[in-house]
Amino acid sequence: MKAAVIKSPYEVEIVEKGLPEIKEGEALISVKMCGICGSDLHVYRGKHPFVKEPRVPGHEFSGVVAEGDIYSRGEAVTVEPLIPCDKCDLCIRGEYNVCRNLKVIGIHVDGAMAEYVKVPEDRIYRLPKGVSFKEGALIEPLAVAVHIVRRAKVSLNDDVLILGAGPIGLLVLQVAKLLGVKRIFITDVVDYRLDLAEKLGADYTINASVDNVEEVVYKATNGLGVDIAIEAAGAPNTPLQAVKLTKPHGRVVIVGFFEEPRVPMDMTEIVAKELEIVGSRVYWHDFKTAIDLVTRRVINVKRIVTHSFPLEDVAKAFEVADKKLYNAVKVLVLIS
Repeated sequence: MKAAVIKSPYEVEIVEKGLPEIKEGEALISVKMCGICGSDLHVYRGKHPFVKEPRVPGHEFSGVVAEGDIYSRGEAVTVEPLIPCDKCDLCIRGEYNVCRNLKVIGIHVDGAMAEYVKVPEDRIYRLPKGVSFKEGALIEPLAVAVHIVRRAKVSLNDDVLILGAGPIGLLVLQVAKLLGVKRIFITDVVDYRLDLAEKLGADYTINASVDNVEEVVYKATNGLGVDIAIEAAGAPNTPLQAVKLTKPHGRVVIVGFFEEPRVPMDMTEIVAKELEIVGSRVYWHDFKTAIDLVTRRVINVKRIVTHSFPLEDVAKAFEVADKKLYNAVKVLVLIS
């Protein structure tokens, strides 16, 4: 089979590999579409702490069952790419997203940017009738967004600040909007992403490279700040910015993956305002909700897709996603 392999930083090639051999409890998936995620880009840059090259990336994907025991051959599916141990104390409590021995498809084991990938059968979800393979490949990042919003505990009349208008930030925007928050502020340094955010319902779009984010937020909130700040950029200055712009007894959710994990922070501000600082890691029983939101057409995941490339052009796909060429937001790789 053909597979994309990241061999070293900024080097991705198509290679021939043998079909993955499945064992009991696993299925073989013929991959249709696979998204390039921010974590894939960290692997591409050689900056992901959990990946050793060479590695087949890809954990946002859809396809059809090619072999397995539980699902019928040809069934359209998507896959939750977490492989927990099911034995540690956290797994026993059902908190498998923070499993002490967690493995992720495309990170710890070879992923779905290949014609076939093997997966645990209990991680498979059928795609409902009418849900396309493109949408199926975006269930995973939507599940991330659903989990973020749940961790943020958003409610009616909340002012929400989203730092970062990448794919995750834009999906968080849609989910938060669905819950009826009062206003959504979103920042980025790329105008076309902010234009898309406005079309998706953001009330305030702020280019942080041009505008003073603090001035805009404080003016709109009469100097109070926001109820919830969601850091989805992974930039060195955004966690501190989130803390500064959140009102007392507010909540800050840290989502972004930081290539340099130590960032500036004002601990006095956290204590003085009694802020809740919350992390959000992938998802935890959120896949079914994500599938339901897409099936009911209340979230439009396809709006964030700007580019698609065939597998043989995967090197170009990564370059476009990494450098944000041609107004790229979400880039998909068409496998078969």
